[in-house]
Amino acid sequence: MHVENTSEGKLTTKNSTEAKTSIFDLPREIIQQIVSYLSLQDICQLGATCRHGHSLTHDEDFWEFQVWKQFGLYFTTDLNTVTEALAKTSRYPLEGLAYDPSVQGNREISVIYSPEFKRIMIERNGKAKQDPFRAKLANSIKDILPRLLAFYVALPVGVEDQFSARLVLFGPGIESANTKLLVRRMVNARSSTFDAVEFIKGLPGGIGSGVKINYNHMYNFDLMCLYSNSESIRETVYHNRNGARLDPNLNRMLVKDSMGKLAIQPSIVKLLPTLHALVFAIDTAVDSREKVAEEVEGMRKELGVMLESQSKFNLCIPLLVLACRNESVGANCFISLEEIIVGLELLEMKSPWGVFEVCCENMRGVEKGLDWVLHHLAKKRRELSYHSMQGQSS
Repeated sequence: MHVENTSEGKLTTKNSTEAKTSIFDLPREIIQQIVSYLSLQDICQLGATCRHGHSLTHDEDFWEFQVWKQFGLYFTTDLNTVTEALAKTSRYPLEGLAYDPSVQGNREISVIYSPEFKRIMIERNGKAKQDPFRAKLANSIKDILPRLLAFYVALPVGVEDQFSARLVLFGPGIESANTKLLVRRMVNARSSTFDAVEFIKGLPGGIGSGVKINYNHMYNFDLMCLYSNSESIRETVYHNRNGARLDPNLNRMLVKDSMGKLAIQPSIVKLLPTLHALVFAIDTAVDSREKVAEEVEGMRKELGVMLESQSKFNLCIPLLVLACRNESVGANCFISLEEIIVGLELLEMKSPWGVFEVCCENMRGVEKGLDWVLHHLAKKRRELSYHSMQGQSS
């Protein structure tokens, strides 16, 4: 409504016919595209501006789109959505997919993969001096990011809250001539990402030995590698013979039980109750599409033997599958994420699992997988500590 002065000198009122427009009048898909270019900090502040912004930043579909676009990942708490996600056509490539019932939604995933979260984690662990601008934001009551982080991701208060998770790395991917440098880049690294700080003594005979790694100044974990045999035997026997990995005479990780079924050898079985996560590495390069089913079937059997032995301890630990490839090696084709998930029968698993594409030359994809599994383990540990404290206080 506005006031007009007529020719008679009288003041009259008139209703405005022009409606005010805003960005929220656009179609929701366009709004999601525009907002996806903002930083996590800006998105959180947008959610505090009005009810439309609040609705958008609390929409699971928006955060699912955000995680897919920014990180090439799809996370779900419902196995029934995996098939639909794999069949979905998108302009943004899918580089990883994970099922984790403990996740509170893709907003939590967007937080833990954000630069802001990593910076705060490093500062909390005392590895880097907090810059004045970050300190000012963290202390401001108008800054919603710390509250978002505190609600979705419980941050440790210092290094003393960190624990060393035990991960075991095994599978054809760490022995294949194409992708075996994956282990070397992790174990022998002295970088800000993978800092191998200590040798871990295994069981008698060297089984379960490995290294303690400080990862991104955020987490510590023990990485133990399980090889099927010595390097010389692997190179001479396994070359173009995937089935040899299931032969107990050639694979010292395996034995046959009294029923003639394949099983993990007893010395390794003793190691299983101490593990926090399984990391199964595979080489996705194949000579032709006709060989995909055969290769994946061999991988499924090898993984199945480990999972069956581990299930006897009634432990629900996450499985991280690293789908490795070496772009410098000429391969006719690669096994897709869908073929891996279906072929390994991951849709029948109840425990958390994730499959991430990995480029061995630059280690792209390894960090995404480790960020998820280490956050999952740290979160689980804090929940157990909380319930333990509650039990003691009662």
